Amino acid sequence: MQLISLPVSPFAARVRIAAYAKGLDLDIVPPPAGWPNNAQYRDISPMGRVPALILEDGEVIWESAVILETLEEMFPDAKPLLPREVLGRARARLLVRHADLYLMPPMTALAARPEGHEARRLVEQLVDGLTVLDRLLDGGTYAVGDALTFADCALVPALFAAQVTGERLDIGLIEGVPTVAAYADAVRHDRDVTRVLGEMEDGLTRLAASPPR
Repeated sequence: MQLISLPVSPFAARVRIAAYAKGLDLDIVPPPAGWPNNAQYRDISPMGRVPALILEDGEVIWESAVILETLEEMFPDAKPLLPREVLGRARARLLVRHADLYLMPPMTALAARPEGHEARRLVEQLVDGLTVLDRLLDGGTYAVGDALTFADCALVPALFAAQVTGERLDIGLIEGVPTVAAYADAVRHDRDVTRVLGEMEDGLTRLAASPPR
């Protein structure tokens, strides 16, 4: 299998955490030059986004949350990333949705460097999403139960992005939500989380060093 990925993409990073945790043999490659508008890549990922998972038979799965579910179903004997209990599974999926709906959209919009009222509105949205997350977490090392789940795969990269966004805007986004901050620090001790956060940090360093286009 081949995973089309970028080091800094929070959506691609969540899939890498899952793949590493499950011990899957994935060939991780970057998208082709000219993406997301590259016509050949659009044949693989219709919206031109990363990640995209190419299966052995050539079938392609895109959208990171769907890729997580697909890997879980394809490799049920590998390390499970959903709790056994129905409500635990629902909670893990709920936290993935929270990241997708209430954390990532304002951060993605803020990356375009809006100004004035629009920037303030987006920051308020992000703060609200982090504040709700602070109430949803129970203070454990992992977001749900005592082991890595889909929730951590989604939240860890999103919180990395929130930290970067806060530093760029000179706002203590993570520092203002103590349960989130404690979780972000504790979960870093997971081997696979540490590996992917290192990849994201290295990718960010390379981006900062690359000449502007």
